[in-house]
Amino acid sequence: MNEIKALCKVYLVNTLSNKFVFLFNLVLPTIYFLYKNIRYLSQPKVAFSHQTMMVISYFWAYIIMVTLLNNVIVAIISQRENGFYKQLFFIVGSKWKILTANFLVQLVILNVELLIFNLVVIGVTHNFHISLLIAGMIATFSVAVPVTFISSLLFLLKVKIESINVLVTILLFVLFLTMNLPKSHAMGDLLSLLNPITYIVDTSYQLLLFFFNHVIQGAATVRLGIVTIIYLVIGWFAISKLTVHSIADRV
Repeated sequence: MNEIKALCKVYLVNTLSNKFVFLFNLVLPTIYFLYKNIRYLSQPKVAFSHQTMMVISYFWAYIIMVTLLNNVIVAIISQRENGFYKQLFFIVGSKWKILTANFLVQLVILNVELLIFNLVVIGVTHNFHISLLIAGMIATFSVAVPVTFISSLLFLLKVKIESINVLVTILLFVLFLTMNLPKSHAMGDLLSLLNPITYIVDTSYQLLLFFFNHVIQGAATVRLGIVTIIYLVIGWFAISKLTVHSIADRV
């Protein structure tokens, strides 16, 4: 536990020193939200309708996905390639301690990002609802581990650090592009959740639906549970294959 606490301090300092990532993780989506909804600033209280909850879910999905990819997955790959990950591994002797420490730090940062974004939503809609803040926090805790696990598949790719940011950008574009493909049956709904963006959106929407309308959609919840297990199994396999050796050392 002491080793994880020490590692958390290292990752916290490292993350706070790289403020540029917050531009993509939080600032850009917040500015875009303000741009698309600036008309509501001069209007009275805006109710949280189904459409509003879905829009919020999309923005949450972007912030969560980009933060986890950039600050956890890409960060570990970068540290592996520059040798920092190997140094930490030799000190603590466990990849899980390193990953856990980094993940915990990013989880705190992610909650702060969503809190700021949700406060902006409240300011724009003139509708202060504590349920929005609670739902955002629960959504983060609900999806962060499964999404990090499935994103760990990137650890298996033999891609040099010079190319990883380009690859992640293309991946995000494809995920957002394919998230709204038509679904003709229940199995289609299940398969669509294999897209992490859709998974986060659906989870977030179900939580907002529960907190604002006190509705639980049983079939959707079951599908999310099944996909969560799939994510965890695949991610456990991917993380188990994570090595301290950089791509340059293996080619």
